Amino acid sequence: MGLRRTPRRAATPARPRHHLLGRNDQGQANILLIFGLTLALLSLTLLFVRIGAAGDMRSRTQTAADAAALAAASALQEAAAEELLAGNYPMPWFDEEVAEARAAEYARANGAVLTDIRASDNTMGRSGNIIRVEVRGAVCQRELEADGSRAWNDVVCDGSEEESDTTVGNASAIAIVEQPYECSRTAFRVECGGPVTSLDQARDLLDVHLIDQEGQYRFDPTVVYAGGAIVNCASLGQLHPTMCAVHQTLQEEFGGFYLTAGGQRYEPGSDHHAGMAVDYMMAPLGGTPTPPMDATAVTVINWVIQNASQLGVKGLIYDHHIWNASRDPVGPWESVKRFQQDTGNATQDHVDHIHLAAGPGPML
Repeated sequence: MGLRRTPRRAATPARPRHHLLGRNDQGQANILLIFGLTLALLSLTLLFVRIGAAGDMRSRTQTAADAAALAAASALQEAAAEELLAGNYPMPWFDEEVAEARAAEYARANGAVLTDIRASDNTMGRSGNIIRVEVRGAVCQRELEADGSRAWNDVVCDGSEEESDTTVGNASAIAIVEQPYECSRTAFRVECGGPVTSLDQARDLLDVHLIDQEGQYRFDPTVVYAGGAIVNCASLGQLHPTMCAVHQTLQEEFGGFYLTAGGQRYEPGSDHHAGMAVDYMMAPLGGTPTPPMDATAVTVINWVIQNASQLGVKGLIYDHHIWNASRDPVGPWESVKRFQQDTGNATQDHVDHIHLAAGPGPML
């Protein structure tokens, strides 16, 4: 009997396998993505909060610096106004003790501490009417009270706190007390378009505001000038426009650096006759300047020589010596001056005053 073959069964199709693990991985990835986005958003939120807090701190610290600078300048404004009311031209202006006390007070009132104050000007360091302050803004977490009795941002650091407990920021500001250039001296007192009769009127002549740049010279309390008052061109006779412009420029640069001044007068053949010369008295008539006043004269002369071409200065005479722009080189007075005369008369020899000529034509 032959072998019996059993027919093969058709292969049963394999059942599809469900990929449960793969579906779980996708779900976990979504969860991780959401978690990561949440962390990123939280980080960005914290970053924006920090940036906002830092910006707010900078803004408040700058406000404190501005207030401190204006307060210091206002303190000088008050003193200068009292001088004007008394009939005196105020100089020097800067009083470090008074200015510092006022600046510190206003800095602290605005949540900061005064760290530096200095004065400068554009008058060879004589007036100090430009004041720069630096402040450190500080809010101390350590000193906040748990019961809320002391609010955030109300406490100024005293410098002894740990850095981690303190939020700080630095800022600076510059303020100026504008000099009363419209004021001039009469025979007895200072007048500013008329007599100064009240403190409010005097204060209005001294504008205080913020500026962007310090003065050219650091304030030097040892610099001695004449302490005289401003004299306008109208008080010096019929000055030539060039001479008047030079005089006004000198007022802006040096204020009342002289005791008195004389301009146009009847003197045929001289620059005075044409209104092209002004005599700046550095000592009483016929006298000899003190060493500080002589140093002031030389300071002014050196500046005039350096700027003679732009100003239209023809020349000057002082202390037996002369400098003529048309024939003498530009340089320090001691190097370029030429001996003129020695008659034994302090006025004729220009010992007691600077003779300055400006305008067209040769020096006469």
